Amino acid sequence: MFNNDTDLLDQHFLVDQKIIDLFIESANVLETDIVLEIGAGKGVLTKYLNDLAYKLIVVEKDVRLIPYLKDYNVIYRDVLNYNIPRVDKIVTSLPYSITEPFMYKLIDVDFQKLIMMCGKTFVDSLDSNDTKLSIMCNLFFSYKRIKDVEPSSFNPKPKVMSSLITMEKKDINTLDKKDRVLAMLYKYRYMKVKNALKEIFIKLDKLTQRQAKEIVKNLNIESNILDKLFDELSSTEVINLRNSLSNIWERQMIWK
Repeated sequence: MFNNDTDLLDQHFLVDQKIIDLFIESANVLETDIVLEIGAGKGVLTKYLNDLAYKLIVVEKDVRLIPYLKDYNVIYRDVLNYNIPRVDKIVTSLPYSITEPFMYKLIDVDFQKLIMMCGKTFVDSLDSNDTKLSIMCNLFFSYKRIKDVEPSSFNPKPKVMSSLITMEKKDINTLDKKDRVLAMLYKYRYMKVKNALKEIFIKLDKLTQRQAKEIVKNLNIESNILDKLFDELSSTEVINLRNSLSNIWERQMIWK
C-alpha cells in the first residue's frame, strides 16, 4: 500500500507498544471527554481513544490510510485547513514539518490539553525560550516533556529524536501586562508592529490614539521593526521587542 514515497507526507508510524501505552496514559482520557485525534496514521492510538472517550473526532490527511481507519468516522483533511471545534483533549503525532503552523493555529482553539509527539529540537527550544515560536508557545501554553523517544520506536525511522509532551492552554489575561502585550502581538501578527501596539494599548487600558502613539514612541523600538508586520519579524527582532517592552515597564512609564 505504501511505496517509497511515504516520506513525501513525512509519515513515520509509531510501533513501540511501550510508547503507545505511555501516549494513552499521558492523555488520561475520561469517559466525558471529547477528543480530537490529528494524524491517526494506522490507528494504533485511535482504537484506544475510541474506547475511552465520550466522543472521538479523527482528522487524517492521507487517504491511503483509509483501510486502516475504516472502522472510525474520519475527516480526511489537512488539519491546517480544518476548523477545529471546542474539544477537551487533542492527541496528535503530526508531521514535524508542520509543527510551527499548527502551534499558531492552536492559539485560537478552545481545548484543555494537548498530547503530542513532536521533534525533540522543538521541545528543546521551548526550554530555552529563545525563538519566535518558543516565545509564543511559552506565552500561550504550559508544557511538560513526558519522554524523549528514539527513532527505533517508529517505522520507518525518522532521522531525528522525538519527544512526547503535554500542553495546556493558558489564559493570557492572567499574564503580567508586558507578556500580555507580547501575546496579543501574536494575535495581531498580520498588522504592522507599530499599528498593532497602538491597538493593543488602546484596548487594554482604554487609551486615546494620541496616548497610545506616545507610548509606542517611548519604547524606542527601531523603525525597521515597527514598520514590519509582526509575522515578518525574525526571532532576534522578537527578542529585542520583548526586551523593549520589559524596559518600559521597569521604568514605570505605563500602567504603574
